[in-house]
Amino acid sequence: MTFKGKAHQAIVAKLLDEIRAQDSVPTISVKSDMMVSGKGGATHQIDVYWAFLVGTKACKCVITAQHWDKPVSQRELDRFRAVLADLPALHTGVFAGSSGYQKGARIFAESCGIAVYVFPFTIEMTNDSVTFFVPRFERVSPVFDEQWIEAVLTRKMREGESFDPNAWSPDERTHLFDERRAARTVREVLHEHYLAEMRETPAHEICVRFDRPTYIETGDQEAPTLKVSGLDALFSITSYTEDFNRVSEDFAHGAVTFTLAKACAQSFGE
Repeated sequence: MTFKGKAHQAIVAKLLDEIRAQDSVPTISVKSDMMVSGKGGATHQIDVYWAFLVGTKACKCVITAQHWDKPVSQRELDRFRAVLADLPALHTGVFAGSSGYQKGARIFAESCGIAVYVFPFTIEMTNDSVTFFVPRFERVSPVFDEQWIEAVLTRKMREGESFDPNAWSPDERTHLFDERRAARTVREVLHEHYLAEMRETPAHEICVRFDRPTYIETGDQEAPTLKVSGLDALFSITSYTEDFNRVSEDFAHGAVTFTLAKACAQSFGE
């Protein structure tokens, strides 16, 4: 299964283009989808890795990009903080989310030295207003690999024990794992498979099928994971419009170049 879907890839590609085009600071190198070993032995996947010069000082920046249908939580930012702390050298961090941040999340990020902004990806701007397009996933349910279930959980099933896989709603707590144990939430997997279109979309059934062995966590001690072949959900896109003057500079044209260069320079004390 590929967890990095079209929406995520589009954000990363846009970030790379903007970094290469900017002239605020000289770029030494910029790469995407890097695997970096941490001080504690863990390996971290980096969406965008940017090395650049501020004056005569070489600086390093790690950017993570998320395309979700709900605001980023403080917990997600804390996970990113832990990654930055585990990297072997000083790195500034930038978190790019597509649907804003929960209350208190920005303050938490600032206290950790993480620059955050909303990626202008699912919006449409005019001179007077900004329209936001918000994808939603409801009635999410796993499609279990029946052959695997029968072979592995035969005894448990025959004994008629109750079993709730805790994966019947699009929450951020239920995770999927591939064969490498790389984890993504159910919500993130669905969102990355369905690129948000710039129009309202009525609710309709969708299905995501995995082409690699994939497992879902259950919350059950005897069978902590189950093999799944896909996810089914009810998908829709709604929109709302705000006056341009009320929208943060996060959504202004040039936000990527402005925010990255400014945040990185400030984080290194320039």
